[in-house]
Amino acid sequence: MSVSPTTIAAPIAPTEERRAIFIGLVRGELRKIAHMRITWVLLGLFTLFVVGSQLILVSAPDTKSQLLNNTLGAFYNLMAGDLSILRVFSGIVTLVLAAHVVGLEYQQGTIRVLLGRGVGRLQLLGAKMVALILVALAFLGWGLLIELAFGWGLVVALAGDAAPWRRLADEYWVDVRYYLLCVLISLGVTLLLGVAAAVVGRSLAFGLAVGLSWFAVDNLAQIPLTLGYQFTHSDIWLKASGFLLGPLLNRLPDEIAPPWHVIAQTPDGPVTITNHVTGFGIMPLVAVSGAQALAVIGAYATLFVAAAVVLTSRRETLE
Repeated sequence: MSVSPTTIAAPIAPTEERRAIFIGLVRGELRKIAHMRITWVLLGLFTLFVVGSQLILVSAPDTKSQLLNNTLGAFYNLMAGDLSILRVFSGIVTLVLAAHVVGLEYQQGTIRVLLGRGVGRLQLLGAKMVALILVALAFLGWGLLIELAFGWGLVVALAGDAAPWRRLADEYWVDVRYYLLCVLISLGVTLLLGVAAAVVGRSLAFGLAVGLSWFAVDNLAQIPLTLGYQFTHSDIWLKASGFLLGPLLNRLPDEIAPPWHVIAQTPDGPVTITNHVTGFGIMPLVAVSGAQALAVIGAYATLFVAAAVVLTSRRETLE
């Protein structure tokens, strides 16, 4: 008596069941993150740093005069400062969480238990990434709420205006959306970097070391590139800075956000002055177009995804 291969093959789960399994994995990862002590420590530190940064901005000596005499410029400075703070601190939180969520799974050997229960490797990686995205967006949303509260309170206290948004033209809100897009792009690439570093090193320590040092090395690389240009007078050193991820993310708003305009009164009549939205941090040593910046950032993101997916799917889990 023989048994055909089709008789013993396991039935393929319907699409709805597989989707339910993935959602269950995402929920499980969210529960893990919620029960991790580091998550609440990061939330406390994130809140502390955001609130502290707001207090520093509020205590600037010329804040009131700028709000009264140059309202639009004051709001642009507030937008650039606040969203830059969120970009930096939310990125650090994302890197640390990614290293813990992915790296600890390898380091503690719990990934073998999950894979032994029939969970696919890429399915598990995808669930972790979705959970990390949701948590990162929650941190970002919490930071935005804090900054909105401080911004509104600042205007009410110093300028006596309970509805300051009425003074702002449509151009301002367009730039706010572009700046938020830059923050989201930075957050997404940072998350991919953290996941890729943890997968490559398969440990918490390696993920933290690579993730947190990447942007520091990127920004400090401007020093040897500048020295190389001074010694050789070759533009290749300056052009190389246009391919560093950190400086590109720092100044991405400069490249893709549209300029804003104010009308100044002069003895010869009104004159329209064009101003540019500015990011925060070290910038490339050469001018970089928005298209080039987005293309290079996209290439880094693709590299991080490829490293995480390929190594997860092909490398044996022997820890």
